[in-house]
Amino acid sequence: MSMELLAGPYLTLDNGGFYSDADIARARQEHLEEIILFWPYMAVVDAFQHWVYEHLEETKEPAKCDTCWAGLWQRFMPGVDWNGLEHEMMTGWHRRLHIFTDPFYYVEYGVAQLGALQVWYNALANQTQAVNNYRKALSLGGTTTLPELYTTAGGIFILARPNSKVLKQAVNLVETSLQEIEHGS
Repeated sequence: MSMELLAGPYLTLDNGGFYSDADIARARQEHLEEIILFWPYMAVVDAFQHWVYEHLEETKEPAKCDTCWAGLWQRFMPGVDWNGLEHEMMTGWHRRLHIFTDPFYYVEYGVAQLGALQVWYNALANQTQAVNNYRKALSLGGTTTLPELYTTAGGIFILARPNSKVLKQAVNLVETSLQEIEHGS
């Protein structure tokens, strides 16, 4: 995920890539929107999985699972119009394979994305240092803890040190970048 963000400047034709300026703007916009929209979706899946593991008797009744999913969807994904498709919204958990096969995968993905945004934020300030820190973290592989890997890469592993400023910084970075794309800067 970090490499996707770090590679962005090198994807244009004038930097050896294959995107025109218009194409890179569209691709970056889509990528950043997917990042920012993933977190509330991740919250739905994560909260649902927690509910499932804490309410084993209730999960034996699919209608109760549907009700839980719908409530979480409405809580974390407000503003989406499901009129006429309420059944599809309520049964959305049926179509999320990771719920059944990879517990808590979505949280891992969301935390990894937050780490990638921290690496990218650092690269915007000092690309050389950020890439060096990132490469050093990669070289550690599985020899150290995740919090230590994040620190080495120049970030904060928020599950070890909860910090709303990290998420706020990441969201601000994405929003600012989207505004710059929209205004052609």
